[in-house]
Amino acid sequence: MSDTPLSQYLRLLRSNHEYKQDDIAKYLGITRATYSHYENARLIPPTDSLYKLSAFYKVSLSKLVKLAIMSSNNGKTTERAAEYITNDEEIEAQFDHLYNGFLKECADMTPEKLNTWSSIEDREIIYYYHHLKGQSKRLLNYVLRVMCLRDSSDYE
Repeated sequence: MSDTPLSQYLRLLRSNHEYKQDDIAKYLGITRATYSHYENARLIPPTDSLYKLSAFYKVSLSKLVKLAIMSSNNGKTTERAAEYITNDEEIEAQFDHLYNGFLKECADMTPEKLNTWSSIEDREIIYYYHHLKGQSKRLLNYVLRVMCLRDSSDYE
């Protein structure tokens, strides 16, 4: 299996901090073999592991999520981890454009029309979202933002 931007970055972080795979695996609560799969691009870490890794290494969660998305493109990217430069502000600015478009689209709708316009899935997502704690809400918001940006760039 070939390297991905995320697998390269995880190896780089670990070696720069002089940790062993076993050290990181213990911190994440997984086996060394599973962590090895992250570094060898056999598996992409789940979001909770990305969150823990961002806290452990004190790196941006958005960077890890972006690298995970780039890595999940089945080799369609030519970017390498060292070439990755997007920062949180750039992602926020792109998302603000999408969000403002949504608000503009909904501005003239009556509550009844807005209710008709939103699907049962939309309302279900909102229901479950309001039952999450703050940290989970922030993580979910970020993942949804990145997914929207990725999907919207597919159509440009």
